[in-house]
Formats: sequence, C-alpha cells, structure tokens
Amino acid sequence: MFVRLCEILARTPFLGGGGGPLGVDIGTRAVKLLRWPRKSGRPPEYAITPLPAGAVEERNIRDAEAVGRCIAEAAGTLRSPGRLAVTAVPSSLVMQKTLAMEPEMSDAELEAQITVEADRYIPWPIDEVRMDFCRLDGPEHAAGSILLSVCRKEHVDLREQAVESAGLQAAAVDAEHHAVERAWRLLAPGPNEAGLTAVADIGAGAIRLYVLLDGRSIYNAERPFSDSAQSRREPESFAVDSAGQLGQALQLFHSSSRHGRVASLYLCGAAAAAEGLAEQAQRILAIPVAPANPFSGASAGPVAKDAPVLLLAAGLAIAGARHD
Repeated sequence: MFVRLCEILARTPFLGGGGGPLGVDIGTRAVKLLRWPRKSGRPPEYAITPLPAGAVEERNIRDAEAVGRCIAEAAGTLRSPGRLAVTAVPSSLVMQKTLAMEPEMSDAELEAQITVEADRYIPWPIDEVRMDFCRLDGPEHAAGSILLSVCRKEHVDLREQAVESAGLQAAAVDAEHHAVERAWRLLAPGPNEAGLTAVADIGAGAIRLYVLLDGRSIYNAERPFSDSAQSRREPESFAVDSAGQLGQALQLFHSSSRHGRVASLYLCGAAAAAEGLAEQAQRILAIPVAPANPFSGASAGPVAKDAPVLLLAAGLAIAGARHD
C-alpha cells in the first residue's frame, strides 16, 4: 500500500562514495537510463533506447513487457548497470495533500493513522491506490505537517512491472516533480539561486512546467504542445512557436500565483536544445533561459549533448544513490 512517492533525500553524486542504482525515465517515445559514477569528477553512464509505437501513450504504459525489453536493451549497453532501479510516475497522476498530524508520532503511527482515515483524504478505495508520506519542515510549515502522496495502483504497478521484466529491481517509484527538484540542484550557473525558477520539459506533444521556490516544487502542470513536422523543418519558426507556447504556460502559473514572477527558466526534454529556442524564449519572456545541464559539475564528456534529455533520469539516479 505504501511505496516511495515522496521526495527521497540523498546527497549529490559528486561528493564521493558509492554510485547508486539506475535512474529509469520512461517517456512516451524512449526510455532513458542513467547511473552516477562511484568516483566524483567522472561522467555518468547513460543509454537512450526508442520505444515501439503504442508501448506508452499519453504518459500511460500500454505494454509493460515492450517497455521492459527496451529498458533491458539500454541497460545492456552500460558497463555496470547493477540491478536496482528508481523510476517515476508522471506528476499529473499523483495527488498530494498536506495533513496536520501530531509532531511526536512515529512513522509507523503515522502510517496507521493515515490508513484508518484514508477515506477523508483519498477519493478512491484504499485498495486501489499506492501511498507515501514525508514530514515537512521549515518555517513555512507547522509542526507535524505531513505531505501525503497518492497514486492509482495500476500506474505504479505497471512501472514496477516494466522495470522488473528487464531483470532489474524497482528500489523506489518516485513522482517526477521530486526528481526535477533534485536535478535542479545540479544545474549551473547558480543551482542554489533563491526565488522562483522554472523547468520546462518539452516534447512528445506536451509541455510540462515545474516551478520551484528556493529549490522546492510548488507548482507543476501539463499542457498540449504543438510540434508539427513542418515547424520542425523550419528551425526559426519552430523556435518562435515553441517560445510562445512556453510563455503561455508561464502565464497560467503567473495568473494564479501568489509568489511573484519566475526569474529564470531551464529547458529539458527532446526539444530543449532546438536551434534558437533558448534565445527566442529569452527574448520573448525577458528572463534568462538555458538548456538544462545537470552534468556541468563534472567532466561531462559526450553526455553533454544529451544533457537536457537526461534531466529526469539524473534526478531519479540521485534518489537511487540512497539504495545502493
């Protein structure tokens, strides 16, 4: 019933020590695998394998065995893939709610209390969901505040099934926005910059916008992304159209936000490094815009060209370092 859906705290991979399990990002068109090195300063191992048509549709896994075969193929190209893996469900499939509990309650007591009172918090039968919770600290949260994360069981189970059919063990199933939080800490320049920062994942027919306040996720939303073949053949037109759609996504956040305006934007996903996109977006939005590169803190080597596509896998692999 309870699985890992909340943020998994872990050190960054550049501080030495053992490497972690694979971060497995299951997209609509490809699976991306990444494993951080055991020694700091070395580039991560990674692999990207296309998915067959129909295996994943609109972020939902339709054929777990086909996805598993692609994960196995990608893992087979790595020197030391290990057996443990961390994957994620899309944030749009995760319901989160902040609860007020007694601060002195143990984790076991919290789990029992949430289970007993589940019908107060969850719109589905308890046997149809997977849940997780984590304690919220900081001055903005009252003592005893708990973040409850809930996802329909089938979404978690299909991702576990895909990972395990590849011969791996699912150490955790995370929520994508938490993986983005962890990867954001590796972005440069200024990975610890204060204020509002956004990360836009562009590709496969959607823009997923994540907004972070001082490095903590406060907003995520998905909207359709128009990506015609004709615009792809015309880089300038594609950049202008895409920048306009990014502006619309940010405007939706600004229209409902009490936190002010986003100060900078990172781009990730298949279209993030498109020619002229960052420049056009920066001109239209009047804020700094750059492709996301979570590997600039190490000698990245060939991984640099694929960095924007690997952001989510990098964040998942950071979570996985705790399980090695």
